Amino acid sequence: MARLVIGSLIGAVFMFLIGFFAYGTPLMQTGYGSATLDQQLAVQAALKPLATGTYAIPDGYSPESAAAYAAGPVAIVKVNRAGFAAMDPMVMVAGYLHMAVSAFLLALLLWSVRDRVADTGARLQLVAWASLAAVVFTRLGEPIWFHTDWPNALYVAVVEFVSLVGAGAILARWFVPAMPRAI
Repeated sequence: MARLVIGSLIGAVFMFLIGFFAYGTPLMQTGYGSATLDQQLAVQAALKPLATGTYAIPDGYSPESAAAYAAGPVAIVKVNRAGFAAMDPMVMVAGYLHMAVSAFLLALLLWSVRDRVADTGARLQLVAWASLAAVVFTRLGEPIWFHTDWPNALYVAVVEFVSLVGAGAILARWFVPAMPRAI
């Protein structure tokens, strides 16, 4: 089990580096729009009365808001009432732990099939399909169900897929040994 933990921590380093490349460089503009500072401050001021939570704007629950929803624009807004530092180091720590737990779950998947899926390529294929299923379900649902933008959904999906498959490749190759098959 120690091998799985060590491999997960190393896989999370790979994921962290992919995250930095995707979200800490200008590449991020591929999947995210931008607004002027005046627009940003106007939206921030409009959000001040809201509690921390996720909001559909307009929500479409009354005839008036349903008409406003149909007319557009619409938004899914995630509000953090308290705010936090833009480069909060604790977010990096919590994010790394999140990645390590995710990698550990991949390690458990690989461990559970180690006696039936012996070669690294087949184990990597299993990781790729599991990762693709998770990413398609979790990320590509938003533009389908909530009509959010496809560029962001696809950008985040690709980043997460590469992160998961990279961590899974590290685990499959070096940290989850295949069990020899009995003859």
